[in-house]
Amino acid sequence: MVIETSNGFRRAVAAGAQAWGSVFPGSLGGERFPPGRAISTRTVWGYYLDYTHKTRAHGAATPELLPSVGVIQLALGWWESSLGGPGPETERFLESCELALARAETRGDALLWPVLTPVAKFGLRPPWHSALLQGQAASIFVRAHKLTGESRWGAAARAAVAPLLEPRGELVTATRSGPILEEAPSDPASHILNGWISALWGVRDVAVAQGDDRAHAVFAASAGALRDHLPVYDTGWWTLYSLFPHALPDLAKPIYHAVHADQIEVLHRLTGIVEFRDAAVRWRGYQRRGVTAAVVAQKLLFTAVDGRRRRRRPGFDRNANKRSAR
Repeated sequence: MVIETSNGFRRAVAAGAQAWGSVFPGSLGGERFPPGRAISTRTVWGYYLDYTHKTRAHGAATPELLPSVGVIQLALGWWESSLGGPGPETERFLESCELALARAETRGDALLWPVLTPVAKFGLRPPWHSALLQGQAASIFVRAHKLTGESRWGAAARAAVAPLLEPRGELVTATRSGPILEEAPSDPASHILNGWISALWGVRDVAVAQGDDRAHAVFAASAGALRDHLPVYDTGWWTLYSLFPHALPDLAKPIYHAVHADQIEVLHRLTGIVEFRDAAVRWRGYQRRGVTAAVVAQKLLFTAVDGRRRRRRPGFDRNANKRSAR
């Protein structure tokens, strides 16, 4: 790797610290997202990944200062914490839901949560929207409706998932296999794996809890598309984070590779699709081959090469990468 400037060096060091934290959870940037402890294959109950660490993280005491994605994931963490029995976690879950709902913008029959952070990696400038936010918002509102019986939460869940039920649009890419739900609606499309699956869970929650036939159909079609695309995300030794046409393959950070394996195993439990089970076993096997150091090295090189490529584009914003959430 060639270091051209001191700024480039600092970017590489920051990326290395992030990757190191991903390899060794508990250090810099290493958050764990294990499967939820109370997942139901018949109804909506526990969430599919365990976000309870969000309730202990910096910002949990002041959720109004968090971005919308932080508020929504904090709500998921409070919901998971509340499943142990009555306590203050239930109240905090509903408070987070109220804050998330207040952040939404209305567009026709849909509720949308604008993302105000640029993502230089995918060429995204704010405001933009995310299928991941839409799906996770639907998931918290479905659970708020289940908890309170208030119809407004059911309506909010349907409005959150509405942009994901369109045949094509800002957050949906139509393919021959079925719709892909886009966490980052870039051009060309990025097809981020973990965001696609999280959005799928929101569609599933509305389908099951609301008895929504359209959501059922989209969930089945998109899960089928994901099954067909699994080989594209599998390099034979690691998973890809996205399919965006970067100069180098967009390998998942180790923490996201672990999330991919957990997510796809949960999808197998929900759908019975054997390819999901087989992928989960295979991807966990990659983690036992001691390749994480190679992944970290590749991510350092990826950051340097991709940053240089972006700086050569007309109209490059040198501050965008600093503000980027990726």
